[in-house]
Amino acid sequence: MKNAIRILVILTLLSAVLAEGLLVAGLPAALLIGPMIAAIIVAVSGGSIPLDRRLPPLAQSIIGQLMAHSLTLRVLREVVSHWAIFLGGVFSVILISFSLGWVLARLRVMPGSVALWGSSPGAATAMTLLCESYGADQRLVAFMVYLRVFLVTIATSIVSHIVVSSHGAHPLFPTDLHLPIWPCFIIVALTAVITPFLRLGAAPLLVSLALGVLCQSFLGLRYTLPEWMLAPSYVIIGWMIGRRFTRDVLGHVWRALPAVTLSTCVLIAGCALLSWPLARIAHVDLLSAYLATSPGGADSIAIIAASTPIDVPFVMAMQIARFMVLIAVAPMIATSLMRFLPGERAEVSSQAGRNTDTEQ
Repeated sequence: MKNAIRILVILTLLSAVLAEGLLVAGLPAALLIGPMIAAIIVAVSGGSIPLDRRLPPLAQSIIGQLMAHSLTLRVLREVVSHWAIFLGGVFSVILISFSLGWVLARLRVMPGSVALWGSSPGAATAMTLLCESYGADQRLVAFMVYLRVFLVTIATSIVSHIVVSSHGAHPLFPTDLHLPIWPCFIIVALTAVITPFLRLGAAPLLVSLALGVLCQSFLGLRYTLPEWMLAPSYVIIGWMIGRRFTRDVLGHVWRALPAVTLSTCVLIAGCALLSWPLARIAHVDLLSAYLATSPGGADSIAIIAASTPIDVPFVMAMQIARFMVLIAVAPMIATSLMRFLPGERAEVSSQAGRNTDTEQ
């Protein structure tokens, strides 16, 4: 117990110092990135971060409320009317991601199933939970997806800072003190009741988002998010990402680290290039298009987008659309591509047999 308290104190102090430094530097989402880097430092140093399992779902549900404020009924209608643009952007990012994963598998940088599941451009928690059912090493997949989230978060924050510094500042917390906050409490509480019955890693985020959109767009209920709820949520999300980078996991993937990092950087660059035509076709600014195609976690992108003067509804709509598509098609894509990898066909057939036996 004393050791856990000591680690928590060190983690909190280190998070505060790093977050304050990033805030002074003007970096967006400093309260996310500072704690994330602090958690990585503590985890790599051998410390076990004592994060209560109830806190990440709670933080995700609050970030879901942040996203819900962007997805108004007008935005949803815009998505439906321009469905081709959204599907084109979503599947383009998915194509680039799984192509890079297939290359990693062909080069045997990672086992085939791990490389394919770990290349998923979003839905990090869901992919980490789903992959084990399909025979992939959960620890290695978690490392790949959270390394991508970490690198994408850093890259998008730096790019946003460069652009924002030339266009003026933007509030860190998009709150409106003239609106009530009680609906937010009710939605977060309902989310906590509903999500245990749903077998989906990102259920708190999605349920909170859906309830928020329902209340605001269909019931006409306007409310705000208090800063004292958002700030701790940023910190918890940062800790949740950073604690994945333990010494044990890094020991398993040390040889593959340069190749996986390079692959992630290529993915970031590919999505950045994709943002150029998307910005022209969708008639949005380039930074909005870049964040919309960014293959990071929807929660971390939401935090960065909220503190950046961009088209937040467009970004969130694209991120949520890709998340939903990934949940539906990622298992099919991963298992299909595994059939074209040497040495993986037998594993796929064996796993298919096990799944059939389980269903019977």
